[in-house]
Amino acid sequence: MSSRHRAGCVKGERGRALRYRLARRDGRQCFYCRTPFADMTRATLDHYLPYSWWATNRPFNLVLACEPCNTRKGDTFPLGLLLVLRTAVHRDALGVAA
Repeated sequence: MSSRHRAGCVKGERGRALRYRLARRDGRQCFYCRTPFADMTRATLDHYLPYSWWATNRPFNLVLACEPCNTRKGDTFPLGLLLVLRTAVHRDALGVAA
């Protein structure tokens, strides 16, 4: 992970406390690949909806991710969310009730 500061980055004691809070909520594993974290210092915070689209550091938009998954996802929307949105748009276009 880059040591340079970026917008939306939560570091220090606040970041550490947030990682443990998310671990209690979601388990001590990567949200994307489900690899367990033996050491919570290896967990990174990822904005589920990219920070560039929704600039919030609130826990409901944060998940724990291993560095490779966080890097791979980058500033994109998660595939699962895109599929849900696509289905909703498709239903609306067809006039199908949800």
